[in-house]
Amino acid sequence: MKTKGIFLSWIIVKDVPAAIKFYSEVVGLELKEYHKEFGWAELKGPEGSLLGIGQEDPQNPITAGSNAVVTVTVEDIEDAKRHFNNKGAKLVGETIEIPGHVKLQTFVDVDGNNFQLVQDLT
Repeated sequence: MKTKGIFLSWIIVKDVPAAIKFYSEVVGLELKEYHKEFGWAELKGPEGSLLGIGQEDPQNPITAGSNAVVTVTVEDIEDAKRHFNNKGAKLVGETIEIPGHVKLQTFVDVDGNNFQLVQDLT
């Protein structure tokens, strides 16, 4: 498995437009992209860090206010999943693909904190 780095952290919110307004006007981040159809936005800081904002969804066990998710970008998500399985790490749910954008696989650390493996498809 080849890890490329940690480039994005994200949170779940109840209202994406309200969160965009808060993180833009209060925190001072700049809106990079907003995909209303996916309930997803990304804001960037002046040094290039990214904060993702995802719409709360009953199919996702992570709820608004409960967790920030750090993503670990990998070269090949299937290779990473095999590596995690071989090491006894706990993968959660199925791999999610946003066509032409990313593949995502949730995993938990030894304390139950949620993280995601991410493969960039752009």
